[in-house]
Amino acid sequence: MAYYDTIARRWHDITGHKGGVFKELVLNDCILGRLPSIARRSILELGAGNGYFMPLLLRRFSGQAPARIVITDQSSALLAIAQSHFKVRNAEYYRLDVRARYPYPENTFNLILAIMVFNEIGDAGLRRALRECHRVLTEDGRLIAAVTHPAFVESLSRRGELKRTSGGRLTMPGALGLRLPVVRRSMDAYERCLDMSGFEHESKDIFPSRRVFNGKPGLRKAGHVPVALLLDCHTPPQGPPSEPPGRPDAPGHRRRKTT
Repeated sequence: MAYYDTIARRWHDITGHKGGVFKELVLNDCILGRLPSIARRSILELGAGNGYFMPLLLRRFSGQAPARIVITDQSSALLAIAQSHFKVRNAEYYRLDVRARYPYPENTFNLILAIMVFNEIGDAGLRRALRECHRVLTEDGRLIAAVTHPAFVESLSRRGELKRTSGGRLTMPGALGLRLPVVRRSMDAYERCLDMSGFEHESKDIFPSRRVFNGKPGLRKAGHVPVALLLDCHTPPQGPPSEPPGRPDAPGHRRRKTT
């Protein structure tokens, strides 16, 4: 049974139709602002949870028709909630573990979204997931992922707020007493996994706003650290690189942007 099957209803009741305070006030707009268009794009969402994000995306780009939408999660309970509360017309819903082989051929999708899912799986699983993302993306395809920021996870660890379940899974505190799965992984480890998978990528630190602190005052305990890391990843065009190896814009170069 997937971890979220046991907490799906409560998690949905708490996070609601915009994913919770931090996502609603900060993260959702950061992700949507990275997308110039969804017209005629084939979109795969990994770890969709209760399915709140895809309707937000479609409203932001109202009038643009994607070619295909596939919404997935490992939790059958969350997928059922997604279809009953946030059903997207003509979308395909599938149960999918991001660590497994994806049931799609190469070059299927133009865009993959993975919001707060890669921070819940181990290193071997992350490498497999990124290889699969790279495989099913088209040339010049794009993966946009958000993960719990390594600095935020370490701040939780220093304060003794990371706990293990009886099954050994590491968890962090969520809203109203929920415990959510998390892994401890450095920034360099994320970037190495992306490099090994063939992605060009940029990263951006996402900090809570004053309004987020007002809604979740417990976040102040972490100090001035980012809560999320936004990873904007591209599959480079095939053929010889346009710049010699080692130049700043060469394929595989790690570019990191912070705010």
